[in-house]
Amino acid sequence: HTLTSKITFSSIIRCVKGYMDSDPNTYPMILSLENHCSHPFQEVMAKVLKETLGHLLYVPDKETLDKDLPSPEALRGKVVIKGKRPPEPDDAPDDEADSSDGEEEEEVDGKKDDKKDKPKKVKVLPVLANLTLLNGTHYKSFEISKTIPPSSMHSIGESKITKILDKSSANVPLWREYNVNHLTRTYPAGVRVNSSNYNPTLAWSVGCQLVALNFQTNDSNMLMNDGRFKENGGCGYVLKPANVMGEEPGESLFKSGMKLKIRVIGGTGMPKPGGNTTGETIDPYVRVTVHDVLAEKNSKATEEDQDDWTSKEHHETEYINDNGFCPVWDEKSFKEFEVQAPNVAMVVFAVLDKDTGFDDRLAAAAVPVSCLRRGIRSLTLSDYHGKDWGPFDFVHLLVEIDF
Repeated sequence: HTLTSKITFSSIIRCVKGYMDSDPNTYPMILSLENHCSHPFQEVMAKVLKETLGHLLYVPDKETLDKDLPSPEALRGKVVIKGKRPPEPDDAPDDEADSSDGEEEEEVDGKKDDKKDKPKKVKVLPVLANLTLLNGTHYKSFEISKTIPPSSMHSIGESKITKILDKSSANVPLWREYNVNHLTRTYPAGVRVNSSNYNPTLAWSVGCQLVALNFQTNDSNMLMNDGRFKENGGCGYVLKPANVMGEEPGESLFKSGMKLKIRVIGGTGMPKPGGNTTGETIDPYVRVTVHDVLAEKNSKATEEDQDDWTSKEHHETEYINDNGFCPVWDEKSFKEFEVQAPNVAMVVFAVLDKDTGFDDRLAAAAVPVSCLRRGIRSLTLSDYHGKDWGPFDFVHLLVEIDF
């Protein structure tokens, strides 16, 4: 349970239909159904999907389910369903079934929960299962996973990502190999009742395609997701790097590490907190943060790093007193960052208002390290929801990049 409100299934599907009608050439939209409905309501779900979406709904051919997945190009303008297909045993809710690989059992008041007391799980009706292309299956090991049909995929909770990597270093290349022909969805832990997010870079580094985040939360992790998918015209799909796909023999994700140098020069049109038009004049400063994935587990990771496999390095400028119109920092030297995995690392440029106590966030931008170019560059900033109009029409940051 989270703090989000309820919405009807039919309302969601109508919204999807409206988007598909407005952009008929879009790459496929994947709907992941967390299905806890009874049989009568599953029949209603199937009816709503077919009647509302019509020809936009991709209905898989049973004879092709064991073959390679259709490409995004082949599925343009289609809605694809991820769920369950018999005869697979039905999963428990995602936060339970996919957060365990059989080695963990729930504990209640310090004692293992008696599975005999659990209610029998509801099976998915064929009328709904037949509409499903992507079949959710339990993860046991990647040796086993590589043998399952490409249309079968795993959903892995954020806490289990690090458990899989901690268990064996061989799981890193095995996971990437699995993700060449299969899909993996990762999702925030169930304990995030405040809808906070986890760092997506680790999941990206092992080739996970569907790194689910809480879009309602405007934090730096959501900002990095927005920055990553601004590539390729913002179509929602970007190609994975060749060394994540295993296409370059002997080429490790970490072989091409780099020294990234950044110098903050100035800015224009910095907004007041929340985009307000009234209030005191701001005292802006810039925080540059590099989010990276580590080649080896960091035994000295801090709570700020979120896990043992990612790192976060900051640099802050001095603040400029009473000037949000055209602040000039003109740093005299570069700040140097050691980047281990430049193909998945992200840089977040954030402008904040120096204040007594809490410093308000003003505007920000996230850029993949692989998209940075040498020289003096102008960055367009937005708020943390991606809004770059109104008070954010002319918000830019001038920086110099070298590596």
